[in-house]
Amino acid sequence: MNKSIFNFSKALALSALSLLFVFSTVSCSDSDDEGVSCQGGDYGMSLAIQSTDGSYTYYTLAYNNLMSGTLTAQGQGIEQPGYYDFKAIDNTIYSLGGLDDVNVVAISQDNGCLSQAGDVSFPNSLSDLVKADNNTLVSVAMSSDSDIITFRKFNPNTVSVTETVDIQVSEFTDLVGLSYSGMVISDDHLFLSYYISDPETFATTHTDQAEVAVFSYPELEFQEVITDDRVGPIGGFNTKSGLVKDQAGNIYAISHSNPANGYSQSTKPAGILKINAGETSFDEDYFFDINDVANGTMVYAKLLSDGRFFAEINTEARANQAMWSDSPLESAIVNFEAQTVNYVQNIPAHAGDGRRLVGFEEDSNYYITIPEEDGIFVYQIDTQNYTATQGAEVQASFIAGFYKF
Repeated sequence: MNKSIFNFSKALALSALSLLFVFSTVSCSDSDDEGVSCQGGDYGMSLAIQSTDGSYTYYTLAYNNLMSGTLTAQGQGIEQPGYYDFKAIDNTIYSLGGLDDVNVVAISQDNGCLSQAGDVSFPNSLSDLVKADNNTLVSVAMSSDSDIITFRKFNPNTVSVTETVDIQVSEFTDLVGLSYSGMVISDDHLFLSYYISDPETFATTHTDQAEVAVFSYPELEFQEVITDDRVGPIGGFNTKSGLVKDQAGNIYAISHSNPANGYSQSTKPAGILKINAGETSFDEDYFFDINDVANGTMVYAKLLSDGRFFAEINTEARANQAMWSDSPLESAIVNFEAQTVNYVQNIPAHAGDGRRLVGFEEDSNYYITIPEEDGIFVYQIDTQNYTATQGAEVQASFIAGFYKF
């Protein structure tokens, strides 16, 4: 059930807490140009392949057909030995590097070819990268063993840094072990969610409230920490979707405190809070009791074009979850405003990869890859009827990115 992949992620975290990633610019393709791959296709994947010595190589490549046959990376794609995180923003894939190569590289598609652009390195790993507007991306670098949070603004075309802002963690907490769980920009504020994880043992002994740090944008000046004791901390280890935003600018904060996602204890109910667009406090009148509605705890969420969210929900009681397992998950379509959950039929319960959710929407379908006992398969989900169709098998250890160009 892919638990070995998540355990591998955990092992990397023990040596480099933020579990962030290496990127190299080696290319394996039909093109003679270094860093260019020309297989064609409007769909992309970043496939992780584990070697016999336990190391990984990633291949980012394009496909034409997702719903039949077998998808493989053998001899194709932009090749990257190491460990990576991939974030798709608009028509570009950004690779966030760490460990030996702490950098950002952009992969884009043009006329059927994937090419790399920009390559800027940093002293510390990036925890995440989000879109601020058409001209600006914002990254954050933070880890439980550092007393500094670093924001950077990027030009999305050149992947060059235009501004860097350092924030002392002591400005808003005396606790050590600040760990990233989510970041969104709405109007003139940046919201950063976090939880406290011991830098040496990874124990989470502070679980009595949700905490979100609020910064001004574009100045990136710290303003306040907002708290709510109806739930525990927001997000979890490496899921990166503790905070999600709808088209109107409303922000939803997802709290689960799951052992399956790195929590050593849970002292508050799971639930979802709301920060209304234009405001910097939790809405006291809004509380989504996700466990009551879905009989489970939400772990991942991704916005759909109609304002609902595709979500992955852990259906095991927290007391029965296996630590660090990222399972068992079931796929659902969730309406945060109406507080409804519709589970998707024809997708088996499955494990996650212990990293950010990958997948994309096209028309009224959402595409995701699901690890099963006999392989990894693409699923096409009808988001209106809540049914799924199994597609191509993917030959990989796990899928690190899944895109529509």
